[in-house]
Amino acid sequence: MIKNRKHGHIGIATNDLEADARWYQDVLGFGLMGGFQAPDGTSVKFMKNKDVVIEMYQPVEPIPQEVSGKIDHYAFDSQDIEADHAYCVEKGYRITTDGIEEIPTFWEKGVRFFKIASPTGEEMEFCQIL
Repeated sequence: MIKNRKHGHIGIATNDLEADARWYQDVLGFGLMGGFQAPDGTSVKFMKNKDVVIEMYQPVEPIPQEVSGKIDHYAFDSQDIEADHAYCVEKGYRITTDGIEEIPTFWEKGVRFFKIASPTGEEMEFCQIL
């Protein structure tokens, strides 16, 4: 079951990672948790303020200005990504990723994640830090 999960992070895509991250730090008091480079070249920063964690990322190719800086996804922590994925498939939820995906360059040992869509299209991510 995927109900009542611990908050993971809020994903925000941007065209100017450095300026946006600096604003979150200077204006809102977020601290940098980690900076990463995804295998496709996307630059990523994880920042935290109390119990709010933001994953801010700048894709290699610019994104449309109307979506830059907007919430892209909301993530929940997973302790067993395989079981969570199997549950979502069994329930018929629309998976918006290519199954369970992995980014080996995040954190010490990487992450595995997948996303599902709500009826109106919001993406919810389930993410397991390895």
